[in-house]
Amino acid sequence: MIVYEYPFNELVRSMLRLEYLFARFNHFLRSDDPELHHNAITMLFDLGDIGSRGDIKSLLLKEFERQKYTLNGLRSSQKVDQEALTQTLAEIDKAALNINQSMGKPNAIISESEWLNAIRTRLNIPGGTSPIDLPSYHAWKNTPSTQRRELLEKYVAPLLPWHEACQIFLRLLRQSGEAKDVVAHQGAYQQAPSGKVYQLMRIAVEDDSLFSEISANKYLLSIRFLKADRDKKPQILNEDAPFRLTLCQL
Repeated sequence: MIVYEYPFNELVRSMLRLEYLFARFNHFLRSDDPELHHNAITMLFDLGDIGSRGDIKSLLLKEFERQKYTLNGLRSSQKVDQEALTQTLAEIDKAALNINQSMGKPNAIISESEWLNAIRTRLNIPGGTSPIDLPSYHAWKNTPSTQRRELLEKYVAPLLPWHEACQIFLRLLRQSGEAKDVVAHQGAYQQAPSGKVYQLMRIAVEDDSLFSEISANKYLLSIRFLKADRDKKPQILNEDAPFRLTLCQL
């Protein structure tokens, strides 16, 4: 089962990107391979760029407040596990507090490092990080893996509140939707939002050779499935395709 997700606003899009980048960074960080630690450094720059955006921070804090208001409305419901609800509210409070208390730009330690800036400026040059161009970087890649990992953890530490925040934000958002089985007739599916304002669309398909193209506005949600071909242009699917659709709104 392969899942595609479509964000309906800039905050959700940024949180999905952060989730993707942190997953890759942590994967590379766990390795002892210096070449994978090189990949972790490239992830650091992207993480820092998103984490330093003040508009995303403001949007996220406002969304946490809205989520708390919505969840507090469930405190009197006998259908809701009150212990789990209390724990979730505490998690939101903690994540919001950590984000709010991150003074200045969380990527400052990255952007102010001359060593990292030297690497970043040469990443777009073919072979620009080779030993002949960056001997200090070559020396670092030959240090013990524990030392390399410690340095990477030092650089990412100010961004960890963003990791925690995007995890709880996306978990609650994904849990807010109910999956339903639908069929894309001749590879296409459309649905009217019926006045609802969704934040995230999730599409799950069994056939991993299919991928979805999605467009959406307040009047219509439109999904078109295509058949992946690694050598040729993807082909529009001309047969029925069953899939699971989840529309999330918290």
